[in-house]
Amino acid sequence: MKRMLKIFGTSLAILLLLVLILSAVWLWYSRRAFPKTGGTIRIEGLSAPVEVLRDSNGIPHLYAETMEDLIFAQGYVHAQDRFWQMEFRRRLGSGRISELFGASHKNTDVFMRTLGFDRIAKIEYQQLDPELKRYLDAYAAGVNAYVHNRSPAQLGLEFAILKLKGVKIEVDPWTPVNSLTWEKFMAYDLGANMYTERLNLDLIRTAGLSGLTDYFAPYRDGMPLIVTDEELNLFGGSEIVSACPPAERPLVFGSRRDLGSNSWVISGNRTTTGKPILANDMHLANQMPSIWYEIGLHRTGESGTGGSKGDRPYQVRGFSFAGVPGVVAGHNGRIAWGFTNTAGDVQDFYLERINPENPDQYEVNGQWVDMDIIHEKITIHEEDEPYVLLVRRTRHGPILSDQGSFEALNSFTMSPDEVFPQNLNLYAVSLRWTALSPGKIINAILGLNRAGNFEEFRDALRYWDAPSQNLVYADVDGNIGYQTAGIIPIRKKGFGLVPVPGWTDDFEWVGTVPFDELPLVYNPEKGFIVTANNPVASRNYPYLLGTSFAYGFRAKRITEMIEQNRKGISLDDVKAMHGDSLHLTALEIVPYLKDLSLEPALQAPEQMQEAGPPEEETEREREKTNRERIATQKKREKREKEELEGLERAREILLEWDGRMDSDSAAAAIYSFFWFHLVEETLKDQYPEKRWPPGSQGRLQNAFYYLLRDPENAWWDNNRTPDIREGRDDILVRAFGKGYREGLKELGKAVSSWKWGKIHKVEFRNQTLGRSGIGIVERIFNRGPFSVGGGSTQVSVMSWSFKKPFEVNHIQSMRQIIDLNDLSASLMIHTTGQSGHPGHRHYADFIKPWRKFQYHPNRWKRVDVEADSRNRLILEPSN
Repeated sequence: MKRMLKIFGTSLAILLLLVLILSAVWLWYSRRAFPKTGGTIRIEGLSAPVEVLRDSNGIPHLYAETMEDLIFAQGYVHAQDRFWQMEFRRRLGSGRISELFGASHKNTDVFMRTLGFDRIAKIEYQQLDPELKRYLDAYAAGVNAYVHNRSPAQLGLEFAILKLKGVKIEVDPWTPVNSLTWEKFMAYDLGANMYTERLNLDLIRTAGLSGLTDYFAPYRDGMPLIVTDEELNLFGGSEIVSACPPAERPLVFGSRRDLGSNSWVISGNRTTTGKPILANDMHLANQMPSIWYEIGLHRTGESGTGGSKGDRPYQVRGFSFAGVPGVVAGHNGRIAWGFTNTAGDVQDFYLERINPENPDQYEVNGQWVDMDIIHEKITIHEEDEPYVLLVRRTRHGPILSDQGSFEALNSFTMSPDEVFPQNLNLYAVSLRWTALSPGKIINAILGLNRAGNFEEFRDALRYWDAPSQNLVYADVDGNIGYQTAGIIPIRKKGFGLVPVPGWTDDFEWVGTVPFDELPLVYNPEKGFIVTANNPVASRNYPYLLGTSFAYGFRAKRITEMIEQNRKGISLDDVKAMHGDSLHLTALEIVPYLKDLSLEPALQAPEQMQEAGPPEEETEREREKTNRERIATQKKREKREKEELEGLERAREILLEWDGRMDSDSAAAAIYSFFWFHLVEETLKDQYPEKRWPPGSQGRLQNAFYYLLRDPENAWWDNNRTPDIREGRDDILVRAFGKGYREGLKELGKAVSSWKWGKIHKVEFRNQTLGRSGIGIVERIFNRGPFSVGGGSTQVSVMSWSFKKPFEVNHIQSMRQIIDLNDLSASLMIHTTGQSGHPGHRHYADFIKPWRKFQYHPNRWKRVDVEADSRNRLILEPSN
């Protein structure tokens, strides 16, 4: 026995030693990339020392004497905390993912090389003025100062794991072009029209023009516009409208997905502080780490009275992109600003007629014209030879159909123009897009950082090209404003709703909307401005800005909350607005269930064999068979009774519901199951199969507002049951029954105990190794899933798609509340944490407060930063 105990003790000691050794190895391995955040580091490239004070949340506040040193230091700290994210972004934007992840990512690289963001960024850099070049050069130098003499494994755990998998990685020096390329990619992420054009065509094929109109139903009367006709008239709008009569154009199309944002600004006449409050939350895909990086930038070497930009101190606080200098959204000492997407129609597909005798020529007004041919070599991990890509470009832009990016080119007719000849022709599809031309968006970002009044704010936005955005504004003097920003094309013909012929000039862009004729508002009489991706202006505005807007549900709710508050809106009130989960359309749809019989929703009984008794069956056997049949019938009746009672109870809960999509709400879960099946039962039989599942829930909710008022609309009838003519009530009952039964499987029999948050969850995944399929690796990089409330069209956006029901895919990626009375009282938060290094204390420390709609202080004044500072790093010139 003693011997056994001794052996056991020895084995346990060895096991513990192995655990300790492995833990030590893991700690060393995972922490190699943790940056030094205290002490002094000598760096070549600085002209004077820079202080980096990191507060308790890991947010760096930089203090430098010159702009170049300040931007240099921003590049350095971005690389310290997020270099893998920066490396992945630049590879994604320039089409170099396959170098690391192999042939499975070749198509992504092919698409990105075809768009050519990297090529365009090189031209952009050459066209910048000397000052902007100096700043981009300084930023790149700061990144490289950190990367220099560090192995890839010392820059991020991802590099080390890829090395273990046999991937050879050489980290190239960061260049200004890398920063500009990422800004181009963000324009792609916020663009949607190219996808809507394809859906429009496919819907016409499957549901006809009337079905298309029902699906893309009109923007509802009474829903908010960002800029009213009266507000347009205040600033030149009356002259614009009178000079250019409004065209008859449809306001019926909507965004392909629930990608959007909220922003609002409230005048001091409506706040408790007497000065404006600006709020903003931008909705982007959930990822690990967050797309945002908070920072404070302070130039200390120059001081002034705060008058003109030239003598005003440069100080700015807010949200940046790792890889890009400056602050994208936030505030300086004078103004604050925030963004939402306009979903402007800045993309058009052109059908190009190809010369059958020379595939590198296309037709322009009856003449064959040579395409531009670009050769791209894509290096692919574990393949000996690079993939050679030929990118063909027409006058409109790159041809996407070469890579199978556009299906069934010849399967539709461009009626009523009858543009397709009967003889043989070959076609290709090219993309024209404002982001595929060199721009100056970096001028706009740094200009916003320096602006001190509304005029300077607008001057900065003159450089904003793509993506088209809504910007709200507030300043310390009490002014509020709004400006549409971005290049918006003017079309000779058409509305950009479907691909158009490219071989004539009939559908060409004939110009862009002049900046001074883009909508703006300054100090509106109502005392607030709300933007939530809803239409910017009415059809009386003379230019078509876009048709892929959101349908006003979030904008309406935000407007209601502002107008209902008569006592003065405080910062706490704005916090509550960010977290508001009221589902306006659910409250409109649920009453349609009130008076319906739910018996047709009962699950169909199992089919029983009704074979007659055998001839030799005895009387006793027949009696036994009858008893079994009676017992089965009673069980069926009992089950149907229980199911009907459950259905009635679920409906009762819905009818008593306040419409809030809170995480612990049973009604929110019931409604979501019902809504999912209502969409499926109504649309799936007529919706294009290759486009299923459908996209934007806002579009769907708007469509059902009209469909429910038309009980015999063709969408209700199921084409797959030709002998039955279904109407609205049939589909409502069927969908409710299916949703109820799915809920039973997912959440159990006690309907009143269902919780929305048990099925509605968000997970933060690393964009690369977090999707590797290797459990232990994913656990290292990912966090979650976490239960959340909200939904796809509520102010507290936690959007999900029909492809993966209730799995959150787009979120409030950041929140800011700026108090123009006291900038130090302002509040901010983003989703995960400042660090991109797994295991770091700031890798995931924002998730919990973000889920609870909590914020951290702005820490605008240096005294507040120093009081909360955990680390002080001095970057000194090496000479």
